[in-house]
Amino acid sequence: MSPPFFVSDGKTQGTWPLSLYAQGKSQVLTHPKHQLHLRKTTPIPPTRGSWPWFLVKRVAAGAARGMIYLHSGEPAVLHRDLKSANILLDETYNAKVTDFGLSRLKAQERSMTGNCGTVQWMAPEILSDQGYAEPADVYSFGIILWELLSRECPYEKMPPIQCALAVLNKDLRPEIPEWCPPVFESLIKTCLESDPMLRPTFPQILMTLDELD
Repeated sequence: MSPPFFVSDGKTQGTWPLSLYAQGKSQVLTHPKHQLHLRKTTPIPPTRGSWPWFLVKRVAAGAARGMIYLHSGEPAVLHRDLKSANILLDETYNAKVTDFGLSRLKAQERSMTGNCGTVQWMAPEILSDQGYAEPADVYSFGIILWELLSRECPYEKMPPIQCALAVLNKDLRPEIPEWCPPVFESLIKTCLESDPMLRPTFPQILMTLDELD
């Protein structure tokens, strides 16, 4: 990929392919309750200044590949602090997962403490000090996918404790932009499921991204 790339001007759909909005375009790996979002087919121009789709996809897929490497280890490595600030980009926008200060081997159960990481990206099972595994990193990745769309910090106006309580007690999640293609919206929502068992794995996430134009 070589620059320049063009961000959205807020008027045209050119930065996000119309095919992304087509019904049933991709076999998105989501829980059935999210399939209703696939009915939203009328494209809305992305917000002015939004990244083009190919750049969002490149960064998301690159980060997913990094997490596949960590989770495929024997034993698996849990990042436990996955967030946008810990994904670095080189001059060609290749994503590099970094900062393993809170990472733990899945086999080391005694070191798997709760409330580790950054609150806005923490999965509900970590916030509630329950047992957790690879799906906790998937939840954090779902927040990152939202950031790639919004270019904002999640729950920016909420104190951390208020954010944690809202996620746990009110099932709060960041509001997905209205212009987001339904297939990508469904992927985000599935990554952010309260039940860890309903979240996709990183190989499934990468497969879904690869299927999209």
